[in-house]
Amino acid sequence: MSSTVKNVYAAAPLVLGSLRVGPLGTTAPTDATTELDAGFVDLGYIGDTGFVKKLERQTTQKRAFGGKVVKTLQSQFTTTLQVVLLESLNATALKAVYGTNNVTVTDATSEHGAQVKVNVNALKLPHQSWVVDTTDDELAGFYRVYIPDGQVTTVGDIKIVHTDTIEYNLTITCYDDVSGNQAYTFTDNGIKSGS
Repeated sequence: MSSTVKNVYAAAPLVLGSLRVGPLGTTAPTDATTELDAGFVDLGYIGDTGFVKKLERQTTQKRAFGGKVVKTLQSQFTTTLQVVLLESLNATALKAVYGTNNVTVTDATSEHGAQVKVNVNALKLPHQSWVVDTTDDELAGFYRVYIPDGQVTTVGDIKIVHTDTIEYNLTITCYDDVSGNQAYTFTDNGIKSGS
């Protein structure tokens, strides 16, 4: 197969949202384009850095007498996803940052808008299923990442200043599913047979 620019993908957000989260056990996607289970909810606008998927392998090189490398041993493998949530007034996004049980929503009335109370505490954040959806509209292609079991393990510093927006820089650690996989990637190049 020869090189082709039709395989060069530039990710852009979907109109319906690009990061969704659902409870563990939410029906998993099996391709890049099928509509997601209603259990996955959108977390709103994502920062312009998009998504950073990091695959980290910790290895040790074994050397023979004389210094030649004869084996590389792997002791650990970790997958993480980094993303910045921009909607600091979005209760669904706040539940992802602080945990569902730490966020209380009071509906809007004639006296006030929708109100959110957040408890900030040391409780561990829940394991959830995550989906990243993107498109390359020039190609009519799609790129989806599915994390069956992910947990927010780091929330970056939260700046509250007049010169910037309040945002949440999250690191989601991915755990092995029953098949031993930490994430799945599904793609669709948008080129249909006969076209």
